[in-house]
Amino acid sequence: MADPLFTACTIPLGSLFGIPVRLHFLFVVALFLAVLSQAFVSAQSVAWAVVLFGPILLLTVYIHELGHCLASRKVGAEVHGILLWPLGGLAFVGHSTSPKTDLFVSISGPLTHVPQFFIWFAILAVSSHVVHHGWTPSLSVPDPRQHFWLALCAGASQLNLYIMAFNLLLPAYPLDGGRIFADLLLLCGVNARTTAIITVVLAVAIAGALIAWGIVEVAILTIAVGIWMLYTSAELGLAIKNGTVTQHPMFCYDNLSGSGPPRQPTSAPEVMLPANQPRSAAV
Repeated sequence: MADPLFTACTIPLGSLFGIPVRLHFLFVVALFLAVLSQAFVSAQSVAWAVVLFGPILLLTVYIHELGHCLASRKVGAEVHGILLWPLGGLAFVGHSTSPKTDLFVSISGPLTHVPQFFIWFAILAVSSHVVHHGWTPSLSVPDPRQHFWLALCAGASQLNLYIMAFNLLLPAYPLDGGRIFADLLLLCGVNARTTAIITVVLAVAIAGALIAWGIVEVAILTIAVGIWMLYTSAELGLAIKNGTVTQHPMFCYDNLSGSGPPRQPTSAPEVMLPANQPRSAAV
């Protein structure tokens, strides 16, 4: 993997299924910001934030990215690695050969949160039964000072719901929802240039809303996600302006309808961003 984004300012965490995993040092900064919101509440709240937004969040995002990677292998694409960074995760994979296969790869990440949610919710239900002697678990996070384990299980359950919803329901590139939306447009016969224009307009609008929300809520990571979306949208916008949409990693499929002559997949790794919901620290 020669991509500087994958190697710069990162440390290796190992490899699973032959897929190297690296952690960006800025993740520690993001964790600090999440913990800071609980710093003046109690020691238990700080410990809760450290565990939830440390190892649990890392594992959650890693499984999400692993879903993308394994799906990529399923359709014959190369898998280069997984990067865990402050805004969530990045799976570096070779480009899919059609919108249909890209749709499969894109949706495979968010769908990993379904079993993750049910596992955490089952643990929450059993734990709640032990504590409260009833089978009515609540997703509301209790005070960690009173029920630390229940707060952790409820927080992890919410985390999976938020990340899945954020990626599936926001049609904003480069989030999974943006890729899924673009793939669906292509499969419906919309040409690549028109799809790219729609993608950029939606992404810029949603990014602007996220940045505004982040400013109001003083949520630094939310603002950072919005800026990242604007940056990637600007790259796609430049491709539209230069008439090179079908050379962009998102659109360089073979025999793409309405996009001109067939093109071979780019050798550059495609970045799939199932970004973590930055406001999950508020759960």
